[in-house]
Amino acid sequence: MHKIILAGEHSLLIYFGHKIDPNLPKNIANFAQQLITKFPNLIIDLTPSYTSLLVSYNLNLSTHQQFANQLEQCLNTFKYKSDYASSALLSMPVYYGFETGLDLERLLTEKQLDLNAFIDIHSSVEYLVYAIGFSPVFAFLGEVDSRIRTPRLATPRIKIPAGSVGIAQSQTAIYPTDSSGGWNIIGRTPIDLSLNNPSNIDKFKTGDRVKFHPISKDEYIKRGGKL
Repeated sequence: MHKIILAGEHSLLIYFGHKIDPNLPKNIANFAQQLITKFPNLIIDLTPSYTSLLVSYNLNLSTHQQFANQLEQCLNTFKYKSDYASSALLSMPVYYGFETGLDLERLLTEKQLDLNAFIDIHSSVEYLVYAIGFSPVFAFLGEVDSRIRTPRLATPRIKIPAGSVGIAQSQTAIYPTDSSGGWNIIGRTPIDLSLNNPSNIDKFKTGDRVKFHPISKDEYIKRGGKL
């Protein structure tokens, strides 16, 4: 069930559902691609989220009502799929160490888990890319096992090192660059996710999957990781 609402002078918001659904991200991404193909000159920007797609368009080429009608027609013919097991899978190495996991020791105590158990829980899941955040390379991944879910920090850190892997409620994510933030940091990847590498812009796509695999401290350093 979809719904289109006005979201600004030159933006429309399409709701594809009212609750988080593992099948929505890939369907929203596919519909966004369909719009780019169909209206290459009209579309200015597309911003997907968990259940919606924000569409910004060129007002000089269409009116609100005309474009809303065109979107409605596209939605009526869009083929929704309910199985995306074949979506792309991205493997990310992580060093789960106390030097890189700034909140790891505290979480082990709170969750009454030893380090190996915690690592197994976090790295055994294929996480779905639900949405993209403040950076094209900041992907909101879910869902985290209930045994290691934890709320955001009451006081965000001023600086979290690039590559840090964090948990906030039922989500996990990787900070692509040094930045402030309130996620619980449990490890770090040596992979460079910064936009200094242009190919990283398309690193994560909504609907794809990410799986973390634990690496040793030596391998982390060997691959360029910093402590």
